[in-house]
Parts: sequence; structure tokens; C-alpha cells
Amino acid sequence: MAQDEKNPLGETVAMPPDSDPDATQLADEAPTRRVAPEALPTIVLPAEKDAPETAVDGIDALGDPYFSPVVPNDLTEARVPVSIPSPVQSLPERKRRLPRWAVALIVVVLLACAGGVAYYTYGQEMWGGKTIPRVVGLTQEEATRALENLGFAVSVQPVAADDGFGIVLACSPSEGQRVDPANGATISVASQRTIPQIVGMDVESAHQALLDAGAENVTLSYQNSDQPAGTVLAVSPEEGSAFVSSDPITVTVARAFTVPALEGMPLSDAQAQLEAGGLTSTVIYVESDAEKSTVVSLDPPAGTEVAAGASITLAVATPMPHEPYDLMGYLDAAPQALSVYLADAGYTLDYGEIYASGGNAHVAYTGASGDLLQITNEPETAHYAGGSQADVLARGAGVGGVRYAFSAETLPEGGATENESGIRAVMEACGLEGLLDTCTESDIVAPIPDPEPQEPAEPEDPADKESTDGEGDAEEPAEPAHHFICGYGRQGDYTWAVIIGGYEGSTRVVALVAPTAHFSSVNLSSFGGSVCDYIAYIDQYTG
Repeated sequence: MAQDEKNPLGETVAMPPDSDPDATQLADEAPTRRVAPEALPTIVLPAEKDAPETAVDGIDALGDPYFSPVVPNDLTEARVPVSIPSPVQSLPERKRRLPRWAVALIVVVLLACAGGVAYYTYGQEMWGGKTIPRVVGLTQEEATRALENLGFAVSVQPVAADDGFGIVLACSPSEGQRVDPANGATISVASQRTIPQIVGMDVESAHQALLDAGAENVTLSYQNSDQPAGTVLAVSPEEGSAFVSSDPITVTVARAFTVPALEGMPLSDAQAQLEAGGLTSTVIYVESDAEKSTVVSLDPPAGTEVAAGASITLAVATPMPHEPYDLMGYLDAAPQALSVYLADAGYTLDYGEIYASGGNAHVAYTGASGDLLQITNEPETAHYAGGSQADVLARGAGVGGVRYAFSAETLPEGGATENESGIRAVMEACGLEGLLDTCTESDIVAPIPDPEPQEPAEPEDPADKESTDGEGDAEEPAEPAHHFICGYGRQGDYTWAVIIGGYEGSTRVVALVAPTAHFSSVNLSSFGGSVCDYIAYIDQYTG
């Protein structure tokens, strides 16, 4: 058995016996190379934990993992190293590092790729919000759909306008701005202007509300009221009504009971305004150059504060007829003023009554010279009843028509001539114009009544007849019983007529006027459809 030796660590190593074939073969095959002992590395093996400190004999060494047979012949010869697992865990092999420039390049490339991806996705609006599209000019429905498709919650803000209703005027955020859709978007849409609710507000606040709604033409109207002064009572157009900025808007404002300014207004309008303001009126007529039937003055004057229901005296201009036969002057005059006028002109009331239908006056006045004035709904006839002498004009009975029969003293020059010249002379005196037609007894179309039957004459005794020896006065033809000329015309809403003539040797001149509607209601079929023939027939044959 080979002798034990110590290994470089100082441990005893059992040597294999010489007869070991493997060892012998190993020694024979190992290349022979001398190595100086001092050149051999010194290997220090750690002692096995808890290993006994006693020496290991040869038999024990056979199982020693650190045992390695050596060639006993020459320890200075190199031999194949025996791999012995070390009980000490070795460090992992250190990886080879890349150069710094390579690392930097990789980082740059990665950053560039990340930037490119971010740029592309941002451009595709995959993140970072959405861009507000162009919606101004679209309808509300189109704009809402375009924004909601991008995820925006849409709010609509109406904006009063004069036209283009339903069209988007603005958007917030504005077009092209990129924002988070979660914040939503507001579109301003044109809407119809409407009168705001202002009744009951004070006038200043109401006026401002109208201006804010876009009104540009606001007028204030004051009305007597029990409401506090300055309170809005009404607005025209009414609240909620559609309007455009240029439309006139009237705001009625409460004030204490005050006499309004009525000078120059027609009487009917002035009375209506007083009534609407809680006041009453008393009318007096005065001669004035102002337009007829308009208010000349008030008592108390305009602006005076009065009690509710107070009576205001209205002085009204009523130009009277220039002459009693100025027929057109009667038609627009106030009835009360006519009563005073006729009395002042010396006319005596012969008959006075009021028609049951319509409330117009039916009166007859006689002038100092014998002329006859009638105010009647049927001036084509001179008939009127007797007995009643009520001054119905003074009570306000209306004027439906006028008939005037001239006396010799009032007859205009040339007015008695039975031809068109005579007609025109009377027209001028009465203020008439617009002659349309004339008719005479010879061409009238009318159901003229037959003359009264005559007693048959007794036969004439020839002996009683004077001899003329063939020569004597010829018998003159009999003149017609009726002789006249009638002319008629239209003036405004009125129809007039002038009749000159009479029965047998008498002649009278009559002028009359009535609303055209009166004659339109007459059946003219028996008169050839002629107003002139109808008037002449009624005046000459029945009147």
C-alpha cells in the first residue's frame, strides 16, 4: 500500500496502492513534465464542518472526497488535475457590459419610438382631449349631434334674435380648442324674442327688462289707476308675444287720477280716453278755427290731479254750416251744437221726434223767411207728422239726412231755372259737387199714377160758337201738370239731389242729402235703376 502523504493544505492524503491499475495507467498516460515544487500552487481546503481532528487512515481516505491519488514515483511531475468540487459556493460569472454609447443610443431610440407613438395617438385624439368642431352656423340639432359624437355633454343657451331661429351663434369652448369632453360644451342658439313678464313691476325695472330682451322702440303711456304710481298695468303686445327689436312696444303705467292731454283729439277719442281713465266728460261746443268735432280746451286743464270719476268739461270745435242751406255742414256737426245754431239763426222748431230705429232725429224747422229745414232719414219726401215739438237735437239725436226747401229770399240767383244751369247754381250754394245725372218730367222712368178721372164734357152747341170765318185763334196745347228737372250726384259717402219745378204753375227748389247706403237699400227696379228718377218721382208725385 502506498504511503500516505500530506496535500498542500497540510491534510493527510491516502495514497493508492501501487497495484492500482488505474493509477498506474494514469501515471503512464500523463505527460511527463517537471515542475519545480515551489511553482506548485498552494491550495488550502477548508476543513469540513464538524470534521474530526484525528488523522484519517488509508482505508478511510478512500471515501474522502478530497482524496486524489498521486504518482508516487515522482511528485515533481505534472499530472492531470483532478476536479474536486469546492464546498465554497463560487460567485456567478460576471456578464459583459455594453458600452455607454450603445446604452445611450438605445435609450434615445426607445424615447424616440415612445415619442412617435405618443405623437400619433395624440394626433388621433386617443388621449389629451378632443378638438371642438366647427358648429357655428349649424342648426341646434346638427351642432348637438356633432359634439355628442365626440363625447361632449351639450348645454343649450338661447340667445334672443330677430331671425335665424335655431341656428348656432357661438360655442364655448370655441372652435378648434382642444379640451376634455368631460367638461362639456355650451352652444348659443338664436331664439325668437318674446315680451318678458313686466306687469306689476315698477316702470324702471320693466323698461330695463324690455331693453335686455332687445326692444328698441318702447313708449310709455300713463293711465289713471288706484295702483301705486309707476306700476306697470299692461304692455302691448302682451307678455309672451313674439316681436323683433324694431317693433313698437307700449307700456301702460299707473298714475294718480289726472286730467290727460286731449287737445286736438276727436271728441269720441277724447271721451273714450277719459272713460278708460276713470273719469267722465261734459261737452260744450264753441266756434273755432280748429278742425270740427275736435277738443279745443279742457276744464280743469290737462295735468290736474282729480278724484276718481270726476267730470271734465270738453270744449269742442264745431264749425256750423256757413248758411242754413249748407247741407254738407250739417252731417258732421254735433247735434247739440246744431240745436243752438238753428235757434241763433232764427229757426223755429215745428216738429221734433226720434226714430225708433237708429236713434236719429226727425225734426222740422221753419226759417224767418219761410224756408223749411228738415233733418230726417228720408229726405226725398217732405212728409212729417205734427204735434211733437221735442228738441231732440239738444238731446243728442243723430243726423241721418237733410232736406232744405228754399224760400224766395234764400234762393240763389239763377236757382229757379229749370235746366242744368239752375241745378248747378243750387249745387254751389249748398256746397254740393259731383253731378252724375239729370231727369225731367218728359224722360222720367217711374210708375207715374194716372190723372184723376174728369167728368165728361157736354156737347158743344155750334150756335154758341163764335164764327171765325175760317180765321180765329188756334187752341193752345195744354201744359203738362208736372214740370221739373232733377239732378243728383255723389260726394264722399253721401248722395245728394236738387229738384227745381212743381205742379202746374208753381215752382219750388229743394236740395237734399243722405248717406248713399240709404238709397242703395231702395228697390229701383220700377225706376230703371236710376236714383235720380226715384228721387224726382217721390218729391214730385208723392211728396
